[in-house]
Amino acid sequence: MSNALLKLDRAAQAEVEELLARLVATRSINPWISPGAPGEGEVADLISSWLRELDGVEVTVEEVLPGRSNVLARVRGTSGEGHLAFNVHTDTVDCEAWPDRALTPTRDGDRLIGLGAADNKAQCAALMSLVKRLADAPPAVDVTAVWAIDEEGPSAGSRQLVNSFTADACVVLEPFGIGRACVMHQGFGSLDLVVRAEAAHGVADDSPDAIVQLADLVKGLADIDRELAANPHPEVGKAFFHTAWVRGGTDYGTYPREVTLGFEFGTNPGETLADRLRSIDAAIARTREVHPTLDAEVIVRLENEPFVAEGHDALLEAFDGATEEVTGAPAARDSKNTWTDASIMQSARIPTIVAGADGGGMHAIDEWVSLESLGQLVLVLEGTCRRFSP
Repeated sequence: MSNALLKLDRAAQAEVEELLARLVATRSINPWISPGAPGEGEVADLISSWLRELDGVEVTVEEVLPGRSNVLARVRGTSGEGHLAFNVHTDTVDCEAWPDRALTPTRDGDRLIGLGAADNKAQCAALMSLVKRLADAPPAVDVTAVWAIDEEGPSAGSRQLVNSFTADACVVLEPFGIGRACVMHQGFGSLDLVVRAEAAHGVADDSPDAIVQLADLVKGLADIDRELAANPHPEVGKAFFHTAWVRGGTDYGTYPREVTLGFEFGTNPGETLADRLRSIDAAIARTREVHPTLDAEVIVRLENEPFVAEGHDALLEAFDGATEEVTGAPAARDSKNTWTDASIMQSARIPTIVAGADGGGMHAIDEWVSLESLGQLVLVLEGTCRRFSP
């Protein structure tokens, strides 16, 4: 009896790598992040056209926002019982830091480099390959693959999906690493902190300075961050905090009328964004002791809840078996200080885990994914489908 680990055959590996390269070269920048960006329309066309060439696959394209569609592909199982879903997002962040190279996929050894190579085009390609393999040899259960829009924004794709869709279990695909199953992660809020004052000539020394006031408020946010660092969650760690951008002012010679800071705070399982907002309100009150005229407002632009997997025992059993055939060991349980659409799927009472290929540099220059792990992911997903029984 052979104990050799499963490995994708050479032709299938070449095909999934080619799919990945085509997906990376296809722009799908989220317009919520970069106003005016085209969104996911072109990549949805690529995916749906490719899927429609396969026999035995039911393909549906569902417009969620103008020009931005989810793509669904369903393979009917042989038993008539059970339904397993996979959810992967097709949008990416912007590439303003490396526009000349981001959409030109480049291979460097085992790595494929390009915008969204890891997050999340590798998982998109793996799911396409999976559907083809299942169409050739259907599993016992029905399998639905979903390529959803907008995860890098308000997640309109998955939110619309769960209004009319259900399954016995779901694997959300993100580049969390082969051999791992994420069962918990943070939530977060995207927030604006707006400081308002009267515009005035720059020589008016007695005028409130909105930027100086904002600077002291940022110190208050940093104090909150230090408090979070002193009290990390036992599983997902410290709730994250980062500033994103500052906007305001008109010219060198004028006090600004309004200044806005964009920032994000994470929330741990058991918390809500209201916990962070209370801390921010307290920081504003302390800053007002130094700046009595302070006029500050916090605007919530986006709120996403933490994720905690529930009811996922059957899914994990199948995923563990499939992972062991490919890596030699069952999947390690993992928790992350990030956010995914798993929160939405689990909130819809669909038992969910998160898994994916190995990669790095997400949301940064020279983002990359391991091509070996891409092939491994295809086999892990296929094995999960063939083992799953609700």
